[in-house]
This record gives sequence, C-alpha cells and structure tokens, in this order.
Amino acid sequence: MSQHYSVNEKVAIVTGGGKGLGKSLTLRLLQEGMKVAICGRTAATINETVAEFEAQFGKRIYGQVCDISDASAVSHFIQEVHSQFGDIQVLVNNSGFGKETLICETSESDWDDVMDTNVKGTFLMCKNVVPNMIKQKEGYVVNIASQAALNGYANAGVYCASKFAMVGLGKALQEEVREYGIHVHSLNPALIQSQKTPKDDIDSGLIQNDDLADMLVYLLQQPRRLKIDNIGMWGF
Repeated sequence: MSQHYSVNEKVAIVTGGGKGLGKSLTLRLLQEGMKVAICGRTAATINETVAEFEAQFGKRIYGQVCDISDASAVSHFIQEVHSQFGDIQVLVNNSGFGKETLICETSESDWDDVMDTNVKGTFLMCKNVVPNMIKQKEGYVVNIASQAALNGYANAGVYCASKFAMVGLGKALQEEVREYGIHVHSLNPALIQSQKTPKDDIDSGLIQNDDLADMLVYLLQQPRRLKIDNIGMWGF
C-alpha cells in the first residue's frame, strides 16, 4: 500500500469527455498510458474526439453516446466499456452544467435538468461502476465538483445545490468503500477557461483545463495509503 499507484494500462471512464474540460482530462489520461472510455449526449462530438485521439493513441480510446441521467443508457455504456477494455479502475464524473436563474424564478424543468445530470448522473455512474471496483478491491472515483459545492452564489441556486449534493454523495460513498481500498475525491475548481481555443490567450485569473488534468493525475499517482480530501482550486 506504500507504493505509488501506477495508472499505466489502467482503464478510466470520463463522462462528458468529448469536449472542453472532459476532453483535456481524457487526453492527459491517455498520455499517462491509460485506456479511456468517454461518453456524452452529442454523437458528432464523441465521434470527432474518438477519431482525433485514435490517430495518436490507437484503440486506447472508446466513445459512446450516453445520457448519464438515463439508467438503462448508463448500464449499456458500462457493459460496452467492460467488453472493450475489461475492468474499470478510474471513474471521472465530469459531466455537468448549470442554469443562471434566481431560485424563485427557476422552473421545475430547469431544476430537473441540472439535478438529473449533475447528481443523478453521478449516482448512476457510481452505482454501475463501483460494485466491480469492490470486487477488485481497487478503484478511484473523482467527482469534478466546483467552488459552488462549498459556497452559495446568486443566480446559481440549482447549480450550487447540485454540486453540494455531488460532494455529499462522494463523502458518503467514501465511507462505504473505504474498506475495499477505493478512493473517492472531489475537485472543487473556481471558474475555468474550459472552452479556450488555441487562438485564445490564457486568462491568468481563470483555471485552465490542463491545471485540472494535472491535479487529476497527481491524485491518481499518490500512494494508495494516502487519502487527500476535497481539493479547492482558484485562479491566482
């Protein structure tokens, strides 16, 4: 348990891995020698990212359209990942979005949309992936949460509620799987310049996708005897 964890040849899932932050996380894990399965709701995005990364990493990348708020879709996706790559060691719950509305003006449908993706989606992915991690007595669940999981912000009530719930779910899960050697982490970044194009200048006041990717790999490569609690990140 004192040795640093090697991610080489391990299998990871990154939800929302076809674009933005999720794509950067996927690339970094591939560069570390992992096999990575990604999912998202838009076929074109998933297919384009898979084709791009296959050119660099061969068949170490797999992608599938999947609405993570749909239990049957999640179950089918996980079955396909097992078929493609075998056992899953790392789950990165990255998919998520928010609505900029006052709480008293948030529609029920907007509330459901955010909570279904950010919270229910995380729950369904864990429900389908963690049992096999328990059998392996090995695994990492990393939730991409937010500073909105720790602080309330005006015009972001449902987003804050979803991210608070995401961290709470992760803390509860950690207590349930600790005896099996499974680690559960939450990353809580402030604002991210997640959709920056190569032509855009880096905004030094915002977190960059690569910052999150580096932190993810840092967490995964620590000795398994070490537990690092929720990590806050800000632009400086």
